[in-house]
Amino acid sequence: MDEDLIRRTKSLCPVCLNDVDAEIKEIDGNIYLLKKCIKHGHFKVLLSRAAKFYRKLDEYYFNIMGKENNIFEYEIWLTMRCNMDCPICHLGHSRCENKLIEPSRSDFLEFLKKNRAPFFVFSGGEPTCRDDLIEVIRIFKKAKRGVTIHTNGKKLINISYLIELKKSGLDRINLQFDGFSKRVYYIFRGEDLLETKLEVLNNLKKIDMPTDLNITIAKNINDKDIKDIFNFGVRHSFINSINFFTLCYLGQVRDWPIENYIMPDEVADMLVEVSDGKITKKNIFLFQKLHLAVKSFLKQRYCLYNQLYIVIRNKDSFEAIDKYIDLERAEFLLDLYSKIYKKSEILAKFLLLSMIPLFLFRVSLFKINKDLLNTAFSFVFHTTAYLKSRKFLFISFCTGCDPYKFDYSIIHNCQDEIIHSSCTSSALENCGRDGNHCIKNEINRLKVKN
Repeated sequence: MDEDLIRRTKSLCPVCLNDVDAEIKEIDGNIYLLKKCIKHGHFKVLLSRAAKFYRKLDEYYFNIMGKENNIFEYEIWLTMRCNMDCPICHLGHSRCENKLIEPSRSDFLEFLKKNRAPFFVFSGGEPTCRDDLIEVIRIFKKAKRGVTIHTNGKKLINISYLIELKKSGLDRINLQFDGFSKRVYYIFRGEDLLETKLEVLNNLKKIDMPTDLNITIAKNINDKDIKDIFNFGVRHSFINSINFFTLCYLGQVRDWPIENYIMPDEVADMLVEVSDGKITKKNIFLFQKLHLAVKSFLKQRYCLYNQLYIVIRNKDSFEAIDKYIDLERAEFLLDLYSKIYKKSEILAKFLLLSMIPLFLFRVSLFKINKDLLNTAFSFVFHTTAYLKSRKFLFISFCTGCDPYKFDYSIIHNCQDEIIHSSCTSSALENCGRDGNHCIKNEINRLKVKN
């Protein structure tokens, strides 16, 4: 067996949740996170089957992603109430046991006086369980903030309610959507929701509501449905993004068989396989380097595990982003940026800003020039325009922290921070990085269980 150490880190034992030493290694062409707990033995988590690309990306990431990066979008838990009881809920039964006091509208007003972030995602619980959700959205929009809601969509079957949400200024809906199989909904959600989801999607299309599809992906459950979900997104321009979110072993899922475990890099491989040769693994890798360079330039946090790709809609089909920008030619500049960044951050940023347009340019870029500039400027200057792109479809391969994949070396760049009230006060508090927050909840759950 051929082994090669990439780096050492710290992780957690998936059983007792104690800190353990860990290593990222290449073994026979695959990348693994390896760790050992004195009490519970060895654990081996597959991170990638494309060692050549992954190890280069790992090195690139740690060269340019600083520890003091910023975050421009926060997740606010509006309520712990929910109108479902999903078997895969990362909060598990603790959601029902959690007695957080729901923040009032005056609490939101006070919070906005102190927090100047441009974007907020409303989550929880299920945000639509709040009767005053529309009023809360208006408070944030009056303060000129972008607002997205994470929702299971049950209440959106009422199109009148959905229209009122849009009128309130809501910028985007992240719809929980697990594909086109009734069996999958029974496994993930405990009930058949397929017809409900399809009707909600039809309502979203009718009012042209910018929508992200949040798809939970588990191996041997719905990983074969990626092509159908992707093609659906391509054909419907109201869909801004498809987020393939791999199953996290938190809450009740801690007891699931490890055979269902999958990491984002492997999901990206699956999309490559069903893309009819239009998307390649190499160009997904190159786009990650470009994306990380932009994040580094803007000093924005981004998780190493997560990946992003963009396709361009063309009638009912699509074209890969690399048809319009020359990623292979740009790699030289991106690597130079990484080398210079270590010595001079200012010089590296000047080089990237001045030269990247020349290295990326293709003649075909003129076809999407207007859309690309609008989206790019919106992203850089924190406006909501990029949330409403019709030409581009963003594909995200992502996950959240759980005791198996937890890596202390990357947690400081967690791109999601949680804000919620407490059990004693309705005032909103920043509870820190989502990854740390999830593990803290798991440790508390384990203490109660024992």
